[in-house]
Amino acid sequence: MKNIILLLNLMLFCSCYSQGKITLRQMNNSLLKNKSLFPYSTSSDSTMIKMLTRGYTIYRLAGARSCNIDPDKKYSHIYIEDGFNAERGYYDGVIIFDNKDVCEVTANPNKLDIDSLSYIKGKEKDAIYNEVIFYTKKIEMENFKKNYLNEYFRYQLVIQNKTKEFEKCLNTDKYTPRSSIDLISYYFTKKYIEKNYIPFSYKDTFIEDGIKYLPYFKEEKKKEFINCISNLNIPIE
Repeated sequence: MKNIILLLNLMLFCSCYSQGKITLRQMNNSLLKNKSLFPYSTSSDSTMIKMLTRGYTIYRLAGARSCNIDPDKKYSHIYIEDGFNAERGYYDGVIIFDNKDVCEVTANPNKLDIDSLSYIKGKEKDAIYNEVIFYTKKIEMENFKKNYLNEYFRYQLVIQNKTKEFEKCLNTDKYTPRSSIDLISYYFTKKYIEKNYIPFSYKDTFIEDGIKYLPYFKEEKKKEFINCISNLNIPIE
């Protein structure tokens, strides 16, 4: 009986699409069926679930449209990274279609202070929120690779199926650097949606600086950790 329940739950999340393609709307609907995937909510917290359901739908679908990407077009690969700032409530996400079209969707006003001219402002009327304001930017893959190191590093780990290898790197030592960020990524490929949890920032953990500022991280462990990351062959410039 337990095996049957487990199988049904797995089928609910890992939706199979016979043609090997999916629309962003289908992927979004599939993800929203599994309420346990929502951060900061419980099964009994119906108000929070309604807010998150509507919020994710707006950011993902309206965000894609703002990037001139049709949420109803079918793709062989769709990658979604949902970031969420629990303290301030900002959504900060990335959606990548067929490993080439990148759309950043953010509600974080701090990003506008840095690069306001490259973002497009979007609005969406909503019965729950009244009005949702967000900002989007369509990014060339080369620009994404060069200027979004954290997001690109996590994206490559997922599409190259190296998340397990990366976890081994994080277990090098108890002082191995770790980030404290809240995000979950999903990747549709080979007819299934895969969930990945990689709460790790490439830049913020000093990897690119050779881990200079962690005094309790022994030199031999630093070398082992850096070698482990390098052996992943993630093309970070």
